[in-house]
Amino acid sequence: MVWRNFEAIKVIMMDAWRYKKDQVKAVADLLESNLPQKFDILRVHVGGDFFNQVYFDAWMEVARRTPDKHFYAYTKSLKYWVARIDCIPSNFSLTASYGGKHDELIVEHGLKYAEVVYSEEQADAMQFEIDHDDYHAAFGAESFALLIHGTQPKGSAASQALQELKRRGWNGYSKRQQLATA
Repeated sequence: MVWRNFEAIKVIMMDAWRYKKDQVKAVADLLESNLPQKFDILRVHVGGDFFNQVYFDAWMEVARRTPDKHFYAYTKSLKYWVARIDCIPSNFSLTASYGGKHDELIVEHGLKYAEVVYSEEQADAMQFEIDHDDYHAAFGAESFALLIHGTQPKGSAASQALQELKRRGWNGYSKRQQLATA
């Protein structure tokens, strides 16, 4: 479904002459038609990101159309966010992820961000709360920490930190711990 939607969005982008100013509406219509039947909170992009301004704007339009639902996303596509910084619907929470081409925009615009840390002690030293269940991402207004997770290069400091967390009983972020995703 994800790939089918992506291909449909690319067609809308390529047929700009047909959609003209309605590109955002056409993409929003497609996105909205593929939302889960029942949800209260939706994480946009479990993997992936906003790939152009029209696509970003379309998600904002979907949120505006469904004010009784709450949307949230992590993003490195900071240029699209900053371009609409005063137009983000109140039911859409964005969290900046460091590691993109425009990280300087995080500080410049005071964007909420997630900092990946190697231990609970590191988060405490930074005075960041750790988001174990995406609550801070979905509803928080302040930046927060995430414990190192995922696959890390063998022998790296990140890998060693992850092994230490596992020795302490931490098993990573499971889908059961997170809010609804799509």
